[in-house]
Amino acid sequence: MMDLPEIFKALGDPTRLRILSLVARKELCVCMIAEVLNMRQPTVSKHLNRLRFSNIVKCRKLSQWCFYRMNESFGTQCRELLLFLEKKWGESPQYHNDVKKLDELETEHCCCQQLLIDNEKK
Repeated sequence: MMDLPEIFKALGDPTRLRILSLVARKELCVCMIAEVLNMRQPTVSKHLNRLRFSNIVKCRKLSQWCFYRMNESFGTQCRELLLFLEKKWGESPQYHNDVKKLDELETEHCCCQQLLIDNEKK
């Protein structure tokens, strides 16, 4: 069972909500998240660690890169909350801009993304 007060503490920050909106879509490297949010990588990593501590996201390390995705148990146990957030993200220009920027970055195929693609082929 997930700790509801801990989840709300973790999601009580606008940056962490933006991060969740991105990793709920797909697994992403911290460098891509930082680029989308226009933030320094150490700052984004601190937010990601908070989300990991709350069991909202999971981390997978490949080579020197860390890839983050939404924790499946969060998606299952907090389904209604996630549906509510997705609705609110859909109404927000900020979140639309984040998704647009992410889509643009994905077409550039940065080095960490190629690592992910290569790993999926194995």
